[in-house]
Amino acid sequence: MTGLLAPAFVRLLLATPESFVAVLGGLAMLRALQSAFVTAFRTHFTLGALVAFLVTVSDVTPLNISAAFWGLVAGVAVSALLERGDFAEARRPAGA
Repeated sequence: MTGLLAPAFVRLLLATPESFVAVLGGLAMLRALQSAFVTAFRTHFTLGALVAFLVTVSDVTPLNISAAFWGLVAGVAVSALLERGDFAEARRPAGA
């Protein structure tokens, strides 16, 4: 049944504006994004995770290196400078 309706569905999506299809895709991704945020900001290094996300989303590409790389660099740098307590706690043994 799905195979029979696929051509009609494809024609329908091709007739809709691109922005509408983009909104549908964005809505479909909301649950995955929510889960990623909950995981990233649950415990330690939350500021570094936020900075890494923001730099990556900004799509800056100095030296023609992708924003994902610069996001990681910025996130680690911010965590190293501003979240020293989290690093110290991560080094401690679990039972201590």
